[in-house]
Order: sequence, then C-alpha cells, then structure tokens
Amino acid sequence: MARTHQQTHDAGRHLAVAEALMRGHQAALVGRSSYIEVNGHKAQVQVAAKGAWQIEDVDKYTSATIEHIVLVDLTEGLREFYICPGDLLRRDVRERYDQFLTSKGGTRPRNPDSRHSAIYPEQVRKWRNGWSRLV
Repeated sequence: MARTHQQTHDAGRHLAVAEALMRGHQAALVGRSSYIEVNGHKAQVQVAAKGAWQIEDVDKYTSATIEHIVLVDLTEGLREFYICPGDLLRRDVRERYDQFLTSKGGTRPRNPDSRHSAIYPEQVRKWRNGWSRLV
C-alpha cells in the first residue's frame, strides 16, 4: 500500500523531533500539522520525498514570519535535515522565483496564474544539520 502525502509529512515531523532528541536537544511536536519545538524554538517542518520541497504559492510562502524552518529530505531513503533561518530561506526563494520570471519575460510560460516554486537540496546545503541554530 502506497503512503499518502499526509503520512510522509507526519513521518518527517516525527523524524525531525527524533533527530533533535538524538543530538541531545529538547524537542517535541507542536500541534497537529506543521510545527515542532526544539530547545524552546518553534520551527515549521517541510518534507520532501521526491527531490524537492514544493511551494504552492510563493507569495504566501515568502510573506510568512516563522523564524526557523526545518526541511526534511526523505527522497529515496534519505534522512537529511536542513535547519534554515526563515527570513534567509524566504529571501532566497523570492530571489530565485523573481529571476525565473525575469528569464521568462515576466510571465510563467505554461500557466501565467501559477505561483508555484520549489526548493532543491543544493540550494539549502549550507544549512544541512545546522541544529545549533535552535540552541
């Protein structure tokens, strides 16, 4: 039986808490959907299972204010964690999106109404295993 998107997301949240605990941090799930807490710092968790973290609406994403984002990569059996400063990640996402639009003449070629974007591991490699940001 194939796992659902929600099961993958839930597993990613649990794995992020487990990883933080294994590294000696205080950690727990927060609420029922997207957040964890590590050493008193609330962080949003995003999970990728197919090579990239998907962003449905870049405007909504980049207007968020959460201080920390934990990207969990479960692609092909990986268990990688990127602990990102929220403001810097959102700035990078916005810059890449705007550069993409500029390269396409200001409009998405296939669907002008789409606000989709993605984050790839090579774009966040500098934040891999940066659990010290949550101390």
